[in-house]
Amino acid sequence: MLGLEHIFTGYDHILFVISLLFGAKTIKNILSLITAFTIAHSITLVLATLEIVQLPGRFVESAIALSIIYVVLINIFDKDAKHHPWLAFGFGLIHGFGFAGILSEIRLDGNHLATSLLSFNIGIELGQLLIVSLVFPTILWIKKLTLKHIKWVIPGTSVAILAFGLVCFIQRAF
Repeated sequence: MLGLEHIFTGYDHILFVISLLFGAKTIKNILSLITAFTIAHSITLVLATLEIVQLPGRFVESAIALSIIYVVLINIFDKDAKHHPWLAFGFGLIHGFGFAGILSEIRLDGNHLATSLLSFNIGIELGQLLIVSLVFPTILWIKKLTLKHIKWVIPGTSVAILAFGLVCFIQRAF
């Protein structure tokens, strides 16, 4: 439940995934993006939770904000861009450290660490799957509409997400 709760209250992660979806062209593309993101953040979630690799929280949180900014800028300035799985993988590594930060605050019991880690990650994935299954069809529908004022929904949303990312970066970095 904590993984589900975190993904639905972690606006930065939701906005990053939505920004990836804006640049997805096909179901196959979105599956490759989400799979790459999932594999990457699962790797760093495990490494950070087991204290094999540690990064400063301020750096991680600032980098998560920058990942949002980067993807949104691609969406704004290259409307025909197709996001690649390596992009989702690279930024997924950073987001995994953010997920691990939540787990580190809980101070998991060593006897149940593997089960807790697995169930937290499954919760994150279920939440992410729900977000993708609701948002991606809506994005496809909006892209197919020909009404002039509807065509501004995705660029306008991208600008709003960019503003959020910039505010988050400034707050987290400084």
